[in-house]
Amino acid sequence: MSEESITQARYEKIGRFIYAFQRRADPERLRAAAATAELAPDLAERAASLVRRYDEALEALQRNSPQAMPDSVDDDQLNAILADTEAFVRESGWTNGDAPD
Repeated sequence: MSEESITQARYEKIGRFIYAFQRRADPERLRAAAATAELAPDLAERAASLVRRYDEALEALQRNSPQAMPDSVDDDQLNAILADTEAFVRESGWTNGDAPD
């Protein structure tokens, strides 16, 4: 696989992950809600964990060279973050852009 196609695959993978996460929850709103009394303590902890994992995955995807990218963060890790985000949204009542009532 050429470096150009690896780079394209890298950007597509990053883009798909960002889009999928942000469809479920805005990371900046989660970060703000976790840092304030906007959420119950257990939900704030989960929100902070999700944002931390999101940030770490993005950093790993962006930091590694195109040749190393496929191994930097595997699809199972990304899918686990997205599944946990989906569970958080479902269980907390979080809506994209709004904290739960």
